[in-house]
Amino acid sequence: MNIETLIANLIAEDETDRSYAVEDLGYAHTAESVAILVGLLAFEQSRKVRETIFTALERIDRPEVRVHMAMLLDSDDAFLRNQAVAVLQRKGAASATVLLARMSDADPDVRKFVLDTAAGISSPEVEPIFDAAIHDQDINVVIAALEYLGEQRKTRFRSAVEKIFLRAREPMLACAAFAALLQIGDDSSWRCIRQRYPTAESVPGWELGWWIRALGDFGLPGELEVFHEILCNHDGKVVSDTIDALERFQGRHGRVAVTEGFWNLLRELIQAPLAAEDKLQLLRVVGGFRAPAAIADYLFSLLDQPDRILKLGAIEGIKRLGQPELLARLQSWRSAATDPEVAEAIGDCENQP
Repeated sequence: MNIETLIANLIAEDETDRSYAVEDLGYAHTAESVAILVGLLAFEQSRKVRETIFTALERIDRPEVRVHMAMLLDSDDAFLRNQAVAVLQRKGAASATVLLARMSDADPDVRKFVLDTAAGISSPEVEPIFDAAIHDQDINVVIAALEYLGEQRKTRFRSAVEKIFLRAREPMLACAAFAALLQIGDDSSWRCIRQRYPTAESVPGWELGWWIRALGDFGLPGELEVFHEILCNHDGKVVSDTIDALERFQGRHGRVAVTEGFWNLLRELIQAPLAAEDKLQLLRVVGGFRAPAAIADYLFSLLDQPDRILKLGAIEGIKRLGQPELLARLQSWRSAATDPEVAEAIGDCENQP
């Protein structure tokens, strides 16, 4: 079928005939066919035909398609805009150049749509778009860029995110940068975080949980006592975050030793009303400390308590201590266990190193 016939069928009354004509144009692979298909979008009302138009455009591997799709990012028609985004993303790295050009658009909404599109393309070719976005004049574009950088673990942008975090005055911008650093940060990021928030007391309440997590992920070995200070100076709302961060801290620094004062506080916390999962995790954390020596005897004393959670947590803690004599002692205690779940938990210690 020649192109004149196809063009005539594009205005046929039957949408099926129009769809077939659109589909055939998609195989023409010419600049003319691209212009015709894009032009149809201005007046075609059928959802089926419109979808076929975008399918046909996606099939055509020409730069004109990418240019026209990028220009649709400022359309008021959400369907056209979303379809254009999908086509550009499926064309991958080839879309990077036209997308970067659109980052100079005066409308921040368009720049945000460009960023959204680039975020769906897995290629280093789109990274200049993220560079442009984190230096954008519109705070919403910057925040969106920070969210994507964190989600996609783009560590190359760590230094730029740290600078944004330090200079941010708007709470939402500071939060977005902080959240990104939790995903892509390192030890240097912890120095940056403490430059803005030197102590837990200096952190806004809504960011305190993040600060505690950063302490666990990036804190130095000598900062263990900061956890003690947090538990002493803040209410129970941060206990769960602190326990989780302590376990992360141990994972990075190994068997650090706690002071007697910190140990006494942890022991009080074990007896306090906590969610079962928090208590289990806390007892596991206790078993990850190197000192004091009283930890082992205390954990064994919990095996005589009626509370099943205390028993199960104590078993995890003793196993984590990892000392052969303690594991043998735990194994011998198994015969006194009347709770099948507790006995099963003890039995697992036979496989401990």
